[in-house]
Amino acid sequence: MYLWEGRVYKDDRLFVLDLTQVKKDKNIVWAIVTRKNHDGFPPFRSDEFESQEKAIVYIKNIEPSTPLISLSGKPPETPLSYEKYCEKLSKEGLPAAMDIYELNKKNKREIIIESVREEDVL
Repeated sequence: MYLWEGRVYKDDRLFVLDLTQVKKDKNIVWAIVTRKNHDGFPPFRSDEFESQEKAIVYIKNIEPSTPLISLSGKPPETPLSYEKYCEKLSKEGLPAAMDIYELNKKNKREIIIESVREEDVL
């Protein structure tokens, strides 16, 4: 457990990536929900993809650059390769995004994303 800005985080990572299908309007799309790595795993942002394959490419490119508490909330200057990053997490007993995806397959859930337009907010 790590303390960062008044919150207790599950591990050194500030964020975890959650690959999932989401409902947007009336369509089902693939998304990566970036979640804060503390109680409740609240969403921080969401990125949509045309396919699961494109989402996985994104994960492999971005996940090793996850900001770390031990680096004052900054990403590593020289990120590990995706394979080495996953090996490191595994040795620490931590799940990578694809591990989280496999675990969540068993839990039926529905995530709905709504677009917010500036004129709707004003």
